[in-house]
Amino acid sequence: MLRRVLILLRARLAAQGSEAAFPAAAILMQGFVSAVVCGLVRGEVPPFAYALVALSTSAALVAIPLLGELSRLLFADETGDWVQAQPVRAVEVHLARTAHLLVALGVLSLGALVPAALLAKGFDISARIELVLLGLGQSLVFAAALLAVQALLRGRAQALLVVVQTALFLGVLVGASIGLRLVPQMRAWDSATSMENALAFPPAWFAAAFSTSEHPRLLALAAPLAIALAILLLLAVPAPEMRRFERGMSLLERLLGPLRRLAARRWVHGRERASFEWLFEALPREREFVLRTYPLLAVPAAFLWISASGESPAAKQGWLALLLFIPGAYVPLLAAHVPGSDSHRARWILETAPVEEAEVRNGAIKALTLRFLVPFYALLVLIGCLLGGAGLMARLAVPALVAAVLVLRLTWRRCVTQPPLSVAPDSILVSQDWIGLLATAAGALSLVAVFASRFVTGPLQALALAALALAIERAFDRRARVALSPR
Repeated sequence: MLRRVLILLRARLAAQGSEAAFPAAAILMQGFVSAVVCGLVRGEVPPFAYALVALSTSAALVAIPLLGELSRLLFADETGDWVQAQPVRAVEVHLARTAHLLVALGVLSLGALVPAALLAKGFDISARIELVLLGLGQSLVFAAALLAVQALLRGRAQALLVVVQTALFLGVLVGASIGLRLVPQMRAWDSATSMENALAFPPAWFAAAFSTSEHPRLLALAAPLAIALAILLLLAVPAPEMRRFERGMSLLERLLGPLRRLAARRWVHGRERASFEWLFEALPREREFVLRTYPLLAVPAAFLWISASGESPAAKQGWLALLLFIPGAYVPLLAAHVPGSDSHRARWILETAPVEEAEVRNGAIKALTLRFLVPFYALLVLIGCLLGGAGLMARLAVPALVAAVLVLRLTWRRCVTQPPLSVAPDSILVSQDWIGLLATAAGALSLVAVFASRFVTGPLQALALAALALAIERAFDRRARVALSPR
């Protein structure tokens, strides 16, 4: 039995390729983040507080991949029928999948835990090893919890996972900026009883082993019990089946129906409609696309909301204008994930279709605009209204949306290097050269936002700015069609 499990495990690892089997880039990034955070508090806080910081950092760095690229390891294999045809039992396939998950978790977790253990000041060898082992146990608990949730929901958890990953992504960024401010207070945290609500914060369960004073027995038992329960769940709970494409329309698709039909008649021209209709339907059903892109769009909105909520009415107008315009700088990252698909081997359908590359590109841009940017900007308008800027939202919503579409058009060829839905999600190339591009877009949009918040103060100015933005977009659209027209 063990021999067959090992054969299946080797086959799974080999199928991923060398970079997926040993993600050197991800490990280096996790090690760098962990070393920076732990280096800042090293020697400044007692052992419990240091372990809490190290384990919290590791938890954040592991939880995000668990909800993203590693989440497929929590599902049953796509090749299940082929594997079941082999001389293996179901329990052996389950154990091989679990072992694969543990290997991936262990490799990623060690990337953050080893630097934290090496930087720990005043820890002996046994304490450093204990910190690493507790961190591995914590990762195991998170994986088991996510597996239990997905098994309970039977693959219908995509919307919930999007919300959880977005909240987690924002929590990591906001927590990193706020958490370091607590370092002076953490100098007095010598045990779990020193912090409030320790039982509600899982990293505190595992850091409790480094307490130098008395703490509740329940807290001392929390980590061992959680690890035992996690092992039981991973061994006993079968992997849920991957959710396949299903007929039917979501509520958002129904709400966008009239706008979609209007766009198909007035904005989408000729053979652009093929890629427009295709991507409008397909992209929201691509699990990896949704899980990777929604959190990216939520980051600027969340930070600007936090910044605007405590400002004076005059300053708030500027922040609310930025709330509308700055997310447009993140649109190239949204576009960069369009080539990814779990069904990328069907790219031959696109390659043999009687459409030009520019027609596919224009249709894709318009599908992204209608299916993702329009609902997103509607949400931004709602946030602005809740913050007391309904008038500003009414004046600037349309220009801000059109500005995002223009950024999408101008950056598409540089950021989208493959046809839509044509490569595996893990093979998408995100170039470091884009940093300057995104910074330039953010700077330009910031200037437009400042100008609009100061000078677009009435309905006439708002109509003029909207008309100008729409005219520029129409000119770019017409230019793209002219380039395709026969000479």
